[in-house]
Amino acid sequence: MNITDNKKISYLIIGYGNTIRGDDGAGYQVAETVAQWNFNDVRSLAVHQLTPDLAEAIAQAKTVIFVDVVTTTLSEVKIEQLRPNYAASFTGHYADPRSMLALTCSLYKAIPTAYQILIPAVNFSFGETLSPVTRKNVDLALVKIKQLVSQQSSRRITTYDKTL
Repeated sequence: MNITDNKKISYLIIGYGNTIRGDDGAGYQVAETVAQWNFNDVRSLAVHQLTPDLAEAIAQAKTVIFVDVVTTTLSEVKIEQLRPNYAASFTGHYADPRSMLALTCSLYKAIPTAYQILIPAVNFSFGETLSPVTRKNVDLALVKIKQLVSQQSSRRITTYDKTL
């Protein structure tokens, strides 16, 4: 199935993570917040994990932004442009953003411009409260997303693997 550009939304934000494991729910919370903005031509999905059924929604977007946490020594949000990973395998119930792009291309012949926003996380204990570090970076991620979706389509970011 091929989806024409005039039927596509401009931006799809997919925030994912486990909302009862502390900082792991940050991506989910970002997507919920973006949904409240009610921006035209922006769709936001808050999900617990990336699953193959999301490929259809991804194919219907010109740009997709995946939002997740990362357990590294990052001090602030990192934004990377993504390309499909055709060598990735699915476990049946979980996929990473690059494999989702490959699946979308295989099923729908669509490869949207894609970014991954990684939010530093330190607390994965049971609970719904974000650590101060992650809370601060959720706010920064929301600013970065607002900057991305507020740009005119002719001014899309084209740099690969560059932090904004």
